[in-house]
Amino acid sequence: MKSARFSPEWLAQALAGLGVKASDDILVAVSGGGDSLALLHALSRLGRPSVRAIHVDHGLQADSGAWGAQTVAAAAAMGVACDIVRVVVAHDGEGSEAAARIVRYRALAAHMRAGEVLLTAHHATDQAETVLFRLLRGTGLAGLGGMAGIRPFGPGRLARPLLGLPGAALAAYAREQRLDVIHDPTNDDVRYARNYIRHALVPVITARWPRGLEAINRAARQARLAQEVLEAYVARDLAACRAADGALSLPAFLALAPAVRGYVLRAWLAGQGGPPLSEARCGEWLAALAVVPRSRRQVLRLGGAGALRRYRDRAVWAPGGPGPVGRPLRHTWPPPLADLILDDGRRLRAVPDRGQGVAASRIAGRTLTVATRTFGQRVLVPGRGHRALKKMLQEMGMAPWDRPQAVLIFVDDALIAVADHWVCGALRAGPGEPGLVFHIVP
Repeated sequence: MKSARFSPEWLAQALAGLGVKASDDILVAVSGGGDSLALLHALSRLGRPSVRAIHVDHGLQADSGAWGAQTVAAAAAMGVACDIVRVVVAHDGEGSEAAARIVRYRALAAHMRAGEVLLTAHHATDQAETVLFRLLRGTGLAGLGGMAGIRPFGPGRLARPLLGLPGAALAAYAREQRLDVIHDPTNDDVRYARNYIRHALVPVITARWPRGLEAINRAARQARLAQEVLEAYVARDLAACRAADGALSLPAFLALAPAVRGYVLRAWLAGQGGPPLSEARCGEWLAALAVVPRSRRQVLRLGGAGALRRYRDRAVWAPGGPGPVGRPLRHTWPPPLADLILDDGRRLRAVPDRGQGVAASRIAGRTLTVATRTFGQRVLVPGRGHRALKKMLQEMGMAPWDRPQAVLIFVDDALIAVADHWVCGALRAGPGEPGLVFHIVP
């Protein structure tokens, strides 16, 4: 790696190795520093049909506006159009480095086109520094794998073709091509953790182990491969304890080996759109789920991100805060039962079927009533008399937090269905008989 020499031809091979085709649309993130300008310059020499650049101005430096103009001019000299995107970095508990990085990647994703490949100039030295930074923060196996060479991102993909190349090779190329490089003085400020690693730790490491950064990168590749193997096994275990609707089946989950449960819980939560779990929080949740509460219900909150809600043998993820309790809904639904938009924005749909749902002949031409429950409500069920609605919803296995939103369908005063959950047996369509199945569409 130390003897590697950067060139357009080297870049072409690296892109091909990542599966980036010559016909792919390319967007290059250009800070104006030597690494990103070297990447853009080499790419501009490959004659690709669709290449454009983007510069994110964080507004954190007095000279940031001038840097943006200089970057646009440098890109234009290479025959590449460059857009400037100005963002505001809010300090909300994150360090300024982390906050700027989050805002930057959001802006990049927002300005990508469908199918486009975003290129960044992260190189092997950056990769080693990233691994060291994560290691010092107590990362797990995934973090030790460092940055991925290519991954899905926004409406396309994010590729880092320079991870096999040391930063010195890019600096040499920038000098050879006499690129007009911007130097950001904050990159020298060792108060920032990554800068301290670059300027204080890396020189000590390479002085004692000249190929130390290469060894760190090799370890990162091995960690990434190990993570891929682990993910394959976790996916198999997760499939065995995930219900069709995405809920976590707790008997199957708790039957897993204790060492596996944390990986499966994290993978399940990620699949539900939840945030990463810290080691401490994951341990707390695993201990809580291993104990069955007498009420067979449980709520494990994760700040404002959402909550894991357990009821009986199932757990679901509910994003966001608790939210206000909506007022009861009540609608009339006249024939021919076209889609009904409820006051809370949900859509109720009657789907024709055979042998399923309410027999169409039993409600033909009838106006139905659609409502949500009220406290202490009792309902008339054909063939079963009046029953406590709460008890019926419990028998359906409906969790307490879902019951206020249950959509009840009545003919006159008789309950004939609960959308997506229950159909009155006395009115159920027989084998082959036309029926209507009631579904809620978000």
